[in-house]
Amino acid sequence: MLNLHRLALLEELQRRGSLAAVADALSFTPSTVSQQLKVLEGEVGAQLVERVGRGLRLTKEGELLADHATGIFSLVEIAQAEVAAVRAEPAGNVRVAALQTVALALVPHVLQRLASTSPQLRMLVSRIEPARALGALAAREFDLVIGEEYPGQPVTRTGLLHRTTILLDSLDLVVPPNYEGGRTIASAAESLPWVMEPEGSDARRWSMSMCRNAGVEPNVQFESDDLLVQMRLVEKGHAMALLPRLLIESERPALQSVRLDGAPARKVFAAYRAGAEVAPAISTVLEAFASAASRAPSPTVAAEGEASSARYV
Repeated sequence: MLNLHRLALLEELQRRGSLAAVADALSFTPSTVSQQLKVLEGEVGAQLVERVGRGLRLTKEGELLADHATGIFSLVEIAQAEVAAVRAEPAGNVRVAALQTVALALVPHVLQRLASTSPQLRMLVSRIEPARALGALAAREFDLVIGEEYPGQPVTRTGLLHRTTILLDSLDLVVPPNYEGGRTIASAAESLPWVMEPEGSDARRWSMSMCRNAGVEPNVQFESDDLLVQMRLVEKGHAMALLPRLLIESERPALQSVRLDGAPARKVFAAYRAGAEVAPAISTVLEAFASAASRAPSPTVAAEGEASSARYV
């Protein structure tokens, strides 16, 4: 019979691409990983990896077995979730990777709800790069990921991961509190530089598209993936930005928020591995996030051809 722990190493090698990455992720040494894969080859009776240069790659047999391993572990997780569902009381740890804005605006409410309804359940919250979050979920580093999808920037979908939208979060143009210029991207860009997320991110691609559709090639003077840093640069009069309203309503910064034509919004979603939602702990945390999201501000759809504005001071 195949050993599940060794199958997991093969699956991780397929996902991460190198022995060093697998060893680092699982707190093993590369030599231990290599040795265990050799044992697995003996169990299967086929060569599963081959050396290419200084690294390794999976053979056709290795790719086939790794694909089966992914399905096997999905079935194991579903079985564990269904067994756990027999229990009436959700308990244990739920590992959550959350966006910064979600951690600021929703997580405190989720924790408060869980403390009163499910005292035996503990939510462990981490923040990682959005681009890495779904891969980490597939690799079982987390049980839930609260992610984002910007307009025109679809997030890759896979049958092994399920997702549900918990919030539509409006995206606003924000300018300093003493700004007295025009109320559009084009007019504001004449007097202010931009702060945006680093190149390569979905948020940056969407922001650049918004500006170019408005006939503006933005002068990006500042880059940061920390939205609190972006917000502070705008507050102090150094830049303008496109920020989610969930952050603005949560932090109430001293700035002006201009709601854009067409009311663009990002989707904030919860993602989890297929079948995990039947586990009491996972479903309880999902319900808590849905409850917290229902209290958050929803997008305001401006009349066609108009933009509304608000001042936060």
